Amino acid sequence: MWHHRMYAEVHHPYHAGHAGYVAHHGGWLGHTIVSAVIHGLIYGAIFRLMRGLSIGEVLLVAVVGVAVVGGGWWLWNQR
Repeated sequence: MWHHRMYAEVHHPYHAGHAGYVAHHGGWLGHTIVSAVIHGLIYGAIFRLMRGLSIGEVLLVAVVGVAVVGGGWWLWNQR
């Protein structure tokens, strides 16, 4: 039965961290709500900052943003 399998996996020493707590104590709903609020604040800030920009400027900001994040990820993984 899936419940017993999930219980065994979550309570295994390698899986007994935060995910196990969330799976069995209903924390997923709180996590989902907090995550939605944080994402909403971030997207709202981004849209407010880009309100007066043209399409070309928005595309330039997007390309530079992806390059910065990708470069940071690449540098982080070079260690």
